Amino acid sequence: MLEKKFYLQHTVDVYLSELNDEKVKITFHRMTTREKVEIITSKIIAEFLALLDGKRTTQEILTKLGVFEQYSANGLITFLLDQHLITEDDEKVDSHSRYARQIAYLDDMVLDRKGHHTQKIIESKKVTILGCGAVTGNIAETLVRAGVLNFSLVDDKCFQKSNLSRHVFSRISDIGNSKVETLANYLRKIDSRVNVTIFNEKLLPHSDLSKWISEDTALVINGCDEPYIGHTSLKLGRYLQPRNIPMYVAGGFDAHLMSSGELVYPPNTPCIDCIQNTFSKALGDWKPIYSKTQDIHILIKAANSEDKKIVNYNIGGSGGIVMMSGFSAFLSSLKIIKFLAEDSHYNYLTLRYEYLPNAGELTSFTLLKQGGCDVCNK
Repeated sequence: MLEKKFYLQHTVDVYLSELNDEKVKITFHRMTTREKVEIITSKIIAEFLALLDGKRTTQEILTKLGVFEQYSANGLITFLLDQHLITEDDEKVDSHSRYARQIAYLDDMVLDRKGHHTQKIIESKKVTILGCGAVTGNIAETLVRAGVLNFSLVDDKCFQKSNLSRHVFSRISDIGNSKVETLANYLRKIDSRVNVTIFNEKLLPHSDLSKWISEDTALVINGCDEPYIGHTSLKLGRYLQPRNIPMYVAGGFDAHLMSSGELVYPPNTPCIDCIQNTFSKALGDWKPIYSKTQDIHILIKAANSEDKKIVNYNIGGSGGIVMMSGFSAFLSSLKIIKFLAEDSHYNYLTLRYEYLPNAGELTSFTLLKQGGCDVCNK
């Protein structure tokens, strides 16, 4: 330990406050996560920290100071390493990597290991996305930029002119083209290493999910909001739960365009049935009022059709702008990346957030495990 060279993490600021009796308060401030670690100690510790430059060994610094016992020095180094406040010089880490700034953030966000090891974990993940819309398209782009390299995309729709205002991965030349092919090509332009399998198919009650979701899938992201995201999530969640495959239900749908989604990974979180029951109880007295509908028989026929012809229908007619779907996607992506990074301190508390633009407020709604559920209460 004493023969190694250490330096303060580049993302850590250190503040010193003098106290009585030759004591000082040292505050370590992580700039990326806004977290603080404070210790009250002797001034000699502050001098020791100031000499950690990655060029001298710990023993050389102790010799210069001349007042440290080896046992105390080892204990101090161990504490600083455990708190990720210092790091050992590592020539294998490429400071010019496309992920350099992200790795610095991962160093502070995931304390289980060094940032470049966490980056490798993220790059090994495979994600399946159902529904390639405004929110999920943004999430897919964010994940590729973060280093996820393996995707399966499922959607049966083609681009329409009205999609251009919110689907940031689309261009006017994409009108009439398949959404899955367009998104796949867009992701490959960000990183040529990306491996994308596409399914130009529709999620139906009888769909064979095993064709889309392989056993090595690390996460399924559900963005299928037709006929309703609650129904599609129920089908997916019941399929994924016995296979121990986690699902993230995307937000940003219907009139909730600035809402987050939630991770479904029982028994760590409520199962999909408990989540649906939470919503059912909370919305028990609410009845939807539609301003525009089509004949219900037409909608049922379209939902059960294998025909690839585009069927246009619009229930409710809620409006939205690109910033709303972007907000929802990026808020969700923060949670998704931390989960894919295998953070042992991941917070499984299941909250649905929603930003109210007129009030400038971020609200939250807790999704709960229901009593008597065999899945959640194992």
